[in-house]
Amino acid sequence: MPQYLADIKEKEFFIQDEEARHLTRVARHQEGDEIRVFDGKGKQFAARITRVQKDFVRGDLLEPIPLKKSALSLQLCFAPTSRNTLEDVLDKCTQLGVSSFQPISTRRSEYDLLKKWDGKQDRWTQIMLSACKQCDRGDVPGLLPPLSFEKAVARPNLPSLLAYESEETHTLRWGLEKLGTPAELSLYIGPAGGWTDEEVTVAAQYGVLPVTLGPHILRAETACIAACAKLL
Repeated sequence: MPQYLADIKEKEFFIQDEEARHLTRVARHQEGDEIRVFDGKGKQFAARITRVQKDFVRGDLLEPIPLKKSALSLQLCFAPTSRNTLEDVLDKCTQLGVSSFQPISTRRSEYDLLKKWDGKQDRWTQIMLSACKQCDRGDVPGLLPPLSFEKAVARPNLPSLLAYESEETHTLRWGLEKLGTPAELSLYIGPAGGWTDEEVTVAAQYGVLPVTLGPHILRAETACIAACAKLL
């Protein structure tokens, strides 16, 4: 059953503007129909529409739907290679269950996200929101402002792994076990050109463990999706 983003109160929900128009004009729901609603923060309910007006829908909450979450809270720290690949990663990894996204710039980054950031957050939030609707997810991931790789790893941070193309032995499973199977984790994925030796050294200074994703060199966006799928 499709779900819709709503303002959820104690016993009622309210949907306005574009979301209400989609519900009534595209999906053609009417008063009396049962739907699912969510607030993007983890609350999901089965609900019934009681009133439809222009650009406004109101209804009753019927029963809560338990939030489905992975046992691991995963922050993906990744270096986008283009706008299209950035949006693909946000879409697919939201569906997989990533908790938050931290875009980073690296020595070999070709896509300057810092120059593209202003004015794009609403579009990228909408992409994550659409992915949540598609996969029946109740919470929208966080999207943090971009940082340089050096600043990202230097923060007081979560236990962290770094996908490194020159690592041949230590796997994601090894990394998780080495970190004590944490409940929260940051995963670093580099740009198309890979990490520099200096970046790998800096990461090691902050306790970030390099791991392999397998015998083949993956595209950056493929590495993001494959690693998140494996971890989650």
